[in-house]
Amino acid sequence: MPPETLAILPPPVPGAPPRPRVPAPERWTMANGLRVVALPKHGIPQVVLRLALPAGGAADPPQHPGTASLVAHLLTEGTQSMSADELNARLDLLGAAMHANVGHDFAEVEAILLSETLEEGIALLAEVVTRPAFPEKETERVRAESLDALIARGDEPANVADDRAALEVFGPGHPYGHPSFGTPEGIRTVPRDTLAAFHAERYRPRGAFIVAAGDFDTAELRARLEAGFADWTGEAPPVVYPAGTHAPENAGRDVVTPWEDAAQSEIRIAGPGLDRRSDDWLAGAVANYILGGSTITGRLGANLREDKGWTYGARSAFHPGLALGGWEASTAVDVEVTADAVREMLGEMRRMTEAVVPDDELRRAKDALILSLPRMFETPGGLAGRFVTVEAFGLPDDYWDRYADRIEAVTAEDVLRIARRCFDPERLVRVVVGGGM
Repeated sequence: MPPETLAILPPPVPGAPPRPRVPAPERWTMANGLRVVALPKHGIPQVVLRLALPAGGAADPPQHPGTASLVAHLLTEGTQSMSADELNARLDLLGAAMHANVGHDFAEVEAILLSETLEEGIALLAEVVTRPAFPEKETERVRAESLDALIARGDEPANVADDRAALEVFGPGHPYGHPSFGTPEGIRTVPRDTLAAFHAERYRPRGAFIVAAGDFDTAELRARLEAGFADWTGEAPPVVYPAGTHAPENAGRDVVTPWEDAAQSEIRIAGPGLDRRSDDWLAGAVANYILGGSTITGRLGANLREDKGWTYGARSAFHPGLALGGWEASTAVDVEVTADAVREMLGEMRRMTEAVVPDDELRRAKDALILSLPRMFETPGGLAGRFVTVEAFGLPDDYWDRYADRIEAVTAEDVLRIARRCFDPERLVRVVVGGGM
């Protein structure tokens, strides 16, 4: 008998990437002017509340960089009716957590609550945000801890490279030109009265917004928020940003900070980025992914890590902001290959500006961005984070519903256009902390 013949079947055709289930937000403005975005998501008995205020590092008094950071850290260090210990004990009893953080544009206070303790949790959030006491003992302790952290941060070449790159791109007069958490001198000298005054001016309902995501009844949430924040009034003044961002003064040049006995060099190649509200942002996401959005498959990583073996990873990213943000490529390599690594990175950037990307490379980038989307909406925290972005930048409510379709619409010509605008080596400054140049 003839041997049995096996049919050779064609490979399966991949289906369409899964789309996230994004609940439609419910919006209203409270009587005091606080904007609310509510996103019911049942199944997990948890509610995440994220309150964002125009009280980030960009609002720091010029003579005291770090004021916004200190204020945010002191919110949970005692209020007008309870000490820090009493507050923490109450949070523990409720099975809740609360913390604050500061970026350049916003201060955010997040409360993670159980659904059954929503009323008590909102009352505590309101207490922390609207009635901090800035007790002297805790203020000096947090000040000392912040100073220690800032000084220790300056001992790491990677941090020095990050800070120098931001300064080169934006300059000393722009709020994005220095870290959002301030400077040692600013933290050291800011008076306690200035902290209280900053809070009184900036922590106001008009100009702020809160995003709630999780297992709640919207009518109940609305009633609890109105009751909890009933006594909170006022409007925060707008933050004024410098107009526009141009190519850095040292564009096309190397800015080297020697580091004694450095085994590695930290490399940053940086310049102006894209407006987060622009239609080009998603084309920029695709272009950036191809160049350095992945430490392995991006062109930078494929060259420096996979081919040369010089680094554990090379990445690039656009940084969003209410003002025009920046773009940066980064890696760390052994000192002896520093100059070669910079040259290879610039070569990959130049290649992006000279020819359209192949179809298969464009397809991989789109798939990676689309396939990563559903997991961002799996938890109340992830859902809240996505809609903080929508509200902060005034994006349409269907932004995430249309995200995949808009990524699909990006063309190779769009990628080339973005690359010529943002990745041109002559528009970028090269910062090296270490040696080898």
